[in-house]
Amino acid sequence: MLYDGGNQKQGDLLVMTAHLDHPGLIWQETLAPGRSLFQILGGVDLSQALKSDVKIYDLHRPATQRGWRGKIIDTTPVKGARYPLLEIESTSNCSGGPGTFAMWDVPPLTLRGNRLSGRALDDLAGASVGLSVLDQLHQQRSSARASLLLTRAEEVGFVGMLAAIENKFTRRRAFYINIECSSVKAGATQGAGPIVRVGDRISIFDPQISGGLTALADDLREADANFNYQRKLMDSGACEATALMQAGYRSGAVALPLGNYHNASPGKKLAAENIDLRDAQRLVQLLTHLAQQGIGPATEQSGSKLDAMLTSRLQKYRTKLDHP
Repeated sequence: MLYDGGNQKQGDLLVMTAHLDHPGLIWQETLAPGRSLFQILGGVDLSQALKSDVKIYDLHRPATQRGWRGKIIDTTPVKGARYPLLEIESTSNCSGGPGTFAMWDVPPLTLRGNRLSGRALDDLAGASVGLSVLDQLHQQRSSARASLLLTRAEEVGFVGMLAAIENKFTRRRAFYINIECSSVKAGATQGAGPIVRVGDRISIFDPQISGGLTALADDLREADANFNYQRKLMDSGACEATALMQAGYRSGAVALPLGNYHNASPGKKLAAENIDLRDAQRLVQLLTHLAQQGIGPATEQSGSKLDAMLTSRLQKYRTKLDHP
C-alpha cells in the first residue's frame, strides 16, 4: 500500500513493514469424524499449549465464522521437528481438510482502560499502526510519501519477507521500518512509550536510521511533555529488519512492548497477549512524523548532535590531556 503526497524524492520513500500471521496450527490429517492431526507453526510454549483448548476455522467458510471448539487429546512425535503433531478432537465433529486451521481459544480482543488484549496482537497491532500512519497522512493531506508492506509466514522465519525480497517487491531506493510487538521480557516497560528498536536477537539495525528515529522522538518529546519513548535492543526475538539488513536494505525497527508474548502467560494455560494502547498511539505519532520529515534531515540532526557532544567533551578535557 502506498500513500503518495507527491512532493518527496524517490530516495526518501518510507516503507513500513508488519506481518499478519501469528503462531497457530494447520490441519495435517483427518483420523476420524471430529478428530484430526494439526501441525504447530510458529513458536509457542508447548506445555501451556497442551493444557489449552483451541478454536478450529476453515478458509472455505464465511469470514464471520466463530470457529468450532476443539480439545488436544494426544500428541504424535515427528522426527527432527520442533513440536509434535497435535491430535485435536472437535466438539462438533467438524471435518477438516486443506484450509483448516486452529488458534488458541482465548478472547480475540478486549479493551480495559488503556490495556488492549488479543489473541494475535503480534503482529496485528503492528499492522494496525502502519495502516493508521497511512490514514493520518491521508487525513492531513500530507505531501509525504510512505508505504506499508504486509507479509505472512513471519513466524516460521521471515519467509514472507524473504519471498518479497526474492521476487523484487522491495525497493533499493527506500528505507525500511519494521513494526513489531516485542516481549517485555527484553526489558521494555508497557506505558512508557513505543520502542526505537536498535536490533534483535540476531543482528543490529542501521545505526543512522536508529539515530534519526531517536532524534524525531526527542523532537516530539520536547513539543509534548506527554510523549514518551524507549530505546532498546529487544533481543528476546528476531524480526523482519534482520532479513532486510542481510539483503542490503537500509532498515530500522520500532516495537510495542508486549505482554504474554506468543500467548505464554504466568498461569498454566495460554492467554491473550496485551499492549498499552497509549504506546500504539504514540508510535503512530512517531511514524507519521518520520514520514513527514523524512529520514535524511533526521539522520543529519542526530549526527550533528552527536558530533557536538563529542567535540564538547574533548574541548572540556583537552588541557588535562595536554598537561597531566
